[in-house]
Amino acid sequence: MFADIARRGLSHPNAIAYVKRGITARSDKVEVAGWGLVLLYLSFWVAALSIYLFSYMLQEVITTLCMVESPVAAITVSASAQEPAEKEEKEEKEGLLETGPTITLVNQQPITSSIRGTVRHLVAHAGRGARFRGFWAYFTYTILSGMSITFFSAALPRIPGQTVLVAAMTGALLANVHATWTHKVVSMPTSKTFFERIPARAHWKTLAVPAAIEAAMPYISMYLTCAIAMLMGLHKTGQHGEAQLKNYSGAQWTSLIVRVILMFVFAVSCTLFLCLPAMVTLVRIEASILPEDEDTIVPFDRTFGGRVVSQLMGGTGKVGFLDAWRSFTWEARRRLIKLFVKTFFLMTGLVIFIVHVFLLEAFIICGFALGDVLGSAVAVVVLSTSN
Repeated sequence: MFADIARRGLSHPNAIAYVKRGITARSDKVEVAGWGLVLLYLSFWVAALSIYLFSYMLQEVITTLCMVESPVAAITVSASAQEPAEKEEKEEKEGLLETGPTITLVNQQPITSSIRGTVRHLVAHAGRGARFRGFWAYFTYTILSGMSITFFSAALPRIPGQTVLVAAMTGALLANVHATWTHKVVSMPTSKTFFERIPARAHWKTLAVPAAIEAAMPYISMYLTCAIAMLMGLHKTGQHGEAQLKNYSGAQWTSLIVRVILMFVFAVSCTLFLCLPAMVTLVRIEASILPEDEDTIVPFDRTFGGRVVSQLMGGTGKVGFLDAWRSFTWEARRRLIKLFVKTFFLMTGLVIFIVHVFLLEAFIICGFALGDVLGSAVAVVVLSTSN
């Protein structure tokens, strides 16, 4: 009851203005040098840009190469041991016929099995900037995607599932642009410009459907997860007041925790069995239409395990939707999942490190008044949100 009264009081415009004036007056007492504010501002944007570029390198470049790379086997030739000189002449002749160089196929470790190994491979074959190769193509695709989503969201009526439909239409419309970015990432450096790399219009029929599915699948997974949460009654938990939650028994808390865990497991399963196959399928189909006169920067089986015949041999050179996923072996799937796990921990560690450095820098500039500044900033944000 008292919490409700306090919330209504704070939601009143006069109360908000009064509290904001108090906070402003309190924060005005904190004197921060101009150079300190400039340093904090520059540090913030440098940190944000570093996180974005590091995330792009891991989650876009290396992940895409992992989806394309095919395992290769190295041929090793070893000499056979000679027969002892004490054996008879007949045995020596038979031994010469049977013994000879031994040819062995040894499966090499994939390049993308190691993040450091992948970065070294990229730098060795495409220069230092290869860590972020295709960045401007990806940036162009992101801008066009945002514009397309805004247009379709305004043009289409408000219907259930509009978000899925808008995402699918955007993915299909920009399928050739996304394929251009994929070709830039997986191919060896060439002198072709961005527009010269765009696939022909005839390839749009091949790319449109997998691009639409890949773009819509995250939203489909989100809807399915929300539906499961509603079936388990989790949407009603937020309607309970804080006092009611405190009165939960041990069995009720156990039930709530189990349902939350089940929802989390379902969300992860949707990512592994819906989003991931759609993403891999799209990238591998895009790689299949890469011009045959261009080499890939990682080993790539253009036949997809014998399922595709190249155009030089009279085939189409394009892989089907299901064959693109089936040709992605279980070993490659495990390698990709490991890469996602490594990326998650690396990004988490980087963000924690940068936040600590930024707070240390802010403490050096503001001193012990940093607590007052942060408290004032948080209060303003909370009040603005409630308003």
